[in-house]
Amino acid sequence: MSQSTITFRIPDDEKELVSEYAKAHNSSLTELYRNAVLDKIEDEIDLKTLQNAIKISKEKKEMGISQDEMEELLNEV
Repeated sequence: MSQSTITFRIPDDEKELVSEYAKAHNSSLTELYRNAVLDKIEDEIDLKTLQNAIKISKEKKEMGISQDEMEELLNEV
């Protein structure tokens, strides 16, 4: 798999904070930044998926149930 390099600038105090965080979590700066960006992208995709599901549910005039009702149904299985 080919790889690319991305360079960006951050203030020295932020770099120190991020470096210490990475060190405390036994992670490299590369791993930390890559995971943070990918997590952010995944969260945004998940949010858009949820919003779309809610929109479709409203258009179909579907009725939801409470968590308690769902747990009762699951306990019956």
